[in-house]
Amino acid sequence: MAKKARSTPPGKGKPETRFLGLPIRGTDRFTLRRHVLILAALSLVMKWFTIILAQNVFFSFVDLFDITYYLKFALRVFGGQIPYVQFSIDYPQGAFVSILLPLLLVLFTGGMPALLAGDPMGYVLFHQALMCLFDLGTAILVYLIGLRLYDERRAYVAGILYATAFSAAYFVLTKYDSYPTFFLLLSVALFIYGRETAAYLAGAWGFLVKWFPVLVLPYFLILDLKRGMEGKAVLRNLELSVLLALVFTVPFFVLSPEGFIRTYTINTQFNTLAHGFMYYLDFIAKTLTGTTFFSAISLVLAALVELVLLAWYYRQPRTDHITLCAFILFAVSAFILTNKIASPQYLQWIAPLAALFLAGSALEALLFYIAQFWWFLEFPVLYNVIYNNIVGYGPADAGFPIITFLFFTVKFALIFAILWVVARKLPAAAGAQAPKSG
Repeated sequence: MAKKARSTPPGKGKPETRFLGLPIRGTDRFTLRRHVLILAALSLVMKWFTIILAQNVFFSFVDLFDITYYLKFALRVFGGQIPYVQFSIDYPQGAFVSILLPLLLVLFTGGMPALLAGDPMGYVLFHQALMCLFDLGTAILVYLIGLRLYDERRAYVAGILYATAFSAAYFVLTKYDSYPTFFLLLSVALFIYGRETAAYLAGAWGFLVKWFPVLVLPYFLILDLKRGMEGKAVLRNLELSVLLALVFTVPFFVLSPEGFIRTYTINTQFNTLAHGFMYYLDFIAKTLTGTTFFSAISLVLAALVELVLLAWYYRQPRTDHITLCAFILFAVSAFILTNKIASPQYLQWIAPLAALFLAGSALEALLFYIAQFWWFLEFPVLYNVIYNNIVGYGPADAGFPIITFLFFTVKFALIFAILWVVARKLPAAAGAQAPKSG
């Protein structure tokens, strides 16, 4: 006998509590605190587990190149140089929070002599600690968003999935991507909890950290308009977001237009990396036709796919938050797939949203962990084993790299499988809840 459909939204009829100023329905204060503490413990333990997994199980490495690269920029600022003016930098202005704060902590704890003598570990450890805090915040945000979209159990499972995402955890310890990922999730959480202005500002700040969080803003705008929000209020949110971005960009542009523009265009000058879908498609094209062209048109493809997604969302009659989160996942995934750089840590960006949608059944959770395992194999385990960014899938005279090709075929198949599962979960009508799984 079929279960009776839910006639009330998740959490209705249960006590309301507050967490960081947000009204939380669907759970009591004691349960909320217990779940948050468990997620925090899982998130921290997973970082330790990931190091053990990488070094002692797979005999691989912990990649600290990026963090020491950030340190070089921090030391130049410490020496009195102005970024974008007196030296070039690959990252937008908001990234300097994560670049400079660990150096300040080293300074305050008396670690500068060792650092200046060539020992970067103080900076590395403070950077890792800061990124772990951002990632912990992301795990909690997954849970809070889940409480708004689903019931208490599913929200908690989603939080556990993300807190134990070991591929994502690896990049928390080696890159700064957990910082912009946190602001992506923060903007979504603020929006669905009715804090629209703060949501727009969080998305704008995320753009100033790493560009992909700005993808949430057009979806917020479309949903506000579809729900009949007053035009003046929507315009105010946009104006504040633009103002925030201008405050942190215009001074550098005025001081050095060339240095500023280089930061925002440098990715277009890089060679296509073997991690990405554009390289994969070019490899197939070259094998079959002897020529490549996907990387050359990657920017056009990115713009086209993002516009198609926006048009598709605009034409949807749905105004629920489940559909909103799904399209944000699609948009970020499209940005990754059409990016000719597509570094492995980019997959950390979609892990929180994937956890939200794959918490409905054991099979979905299995898909989530299989993807995490495969992405962990990609980097760090199999880097310099079956591929790297110098020779790609292998030297040109080494024959067809069947193992590498099949490995990346599975990688991209897993991404598309996740997106397919999410697309099937979209509510059938405006305002409807997503169909239950399992």
